[in-house]
Amino acid sequence: MATYLITGASRGIGLELTRQLLELPTSQVSKIFAVARNTESDGIKQLEQKYPDRLYPVSASVDNTASVQQAVEVVKAKLNGQSLDVLVNNAGISGQTNGTIKDMELDQLTQILDVNVVGVQRVTAAFFPLLEQGSQKKIINVYV
Repeated sequence: MATYLITGASRGIGLELTRQLLELPTSQVSKIFAVARNTESDGIKQLEQKYPDRLYPVSASVDNTASVQQAVEVVKAKLNGQSLDVLVNNAGISGQTNGTIKDMELDQLTQILDVNVVGVQRVTAAFFPLLEQGSQKKIINVYV
């Protein structure tokens, strides 16, 4: 009975991975923590209604350390003494410019790096103590 935490779970790959894992029997996947900035998305709400005892939406933004630390506390409480087995770092953003790389604003590039690179480290470091207690101890980083 593995426990999963998936960032960027409100849409796209994160939501689909959450859906597919929830379709597995409880003997394989017991709990999934769907971490997203917007846990009120239609996709998460539909899955929460279908799997209320296995899906736990957790509001957090990977580019905000305080937000991630609050998420750790929420997850710890919901685990109720269990450990975290698998962390899937899936949250990410892409930049848009009206031209070439030389046209990208430095603030935009900084935000992209904060979410896509620093955010992965921020989340991994914060949840590492819970992963160390797990039986699988897996970290999966999704890059698209």
